[in-house]
Amino acid sequence: MDLGFDIDGVISNFVRTFIRLVERKYDVILKEADIYYHDLNLVLGISKKENQQLIRETLKEDLALNRGAKETLEKLCSEGHDIFILTARPHDLVEVTKAWLKKKGIPYTELVQLNAGEKYCAKVNLDLIVEDSLEDALEWSQKVKNILVYDHPWNQSKNVKKLIKRVYSWDDIYKEIARLNATSSKIPSLTS
Repeated sequence: MDLGFDIDGVISNFVRTFIRLVERKYDVILKEADIYYHDLNLVLGISKKENQQLIRETLKEDLALNRGAKETLEKLCSEGHDIFILTARPHDLVEVTKAWLKKKGIPYTELVQLNAGEKYCAKVNLDLIVEDSLEDALEWSQKVKNILVYDHPWNQSKNVKKLIKRVYSWDDIYKEIARLNATSSKIPSLTS
C-alpha cells in the first residue's frame, strides 16, 4: 500500500517543543489541551508573522518522536509498504527536515514538501493518509479513501459524513493499516 504521513503532530511531537518555546519566550504555561485550534497565532493571540517565527524556531529543534512512530514505520516498510512523508514545513527547511528524519531513523520512500494548506495537492496516489490537521484531512477526502486523524485538541469534529477515522496512537494506526491491507488483499471468489 502507498501510505502518507504528516510529520508534525503525527510523527513528531511538535507541541512539546512548541510549548517549551512559548513558556521561555512569553512566560506562559500551556498544555496541549490549551491548543484548541490548528492556527497557533489564534491560540496565542499573536500576529501571523510572529507565529511563523515561533514555528520555525520549533522546527529547528530536535523534536521528539510520538511514541511508536519509528517502530511502526519500520514495520510498515519491512512489510513492503511505500511510505510518503508529506509536510508543509517551510521550503527553506527541507534540509533540516531531511536531517531530522535521518537522525531519528525514520524510513520513507519519498519526502513530499508542499505549501501550507495544500498538502492534499500532492501528486501522489495514496491508499491512506494520516494527518493531524482536520482541514487538511477533509481536503484529502477528495482524493484518498482512507483518512486517519491523529487525535489532538485542535482537530475535533462531529464527522457527520464519516470522512475520517480518528486514531489515538501508532498502535491504532498500524491496526487500521493491517485491517485495510487484509481487506484489499482478499481475492474474490470466482463463484461470487
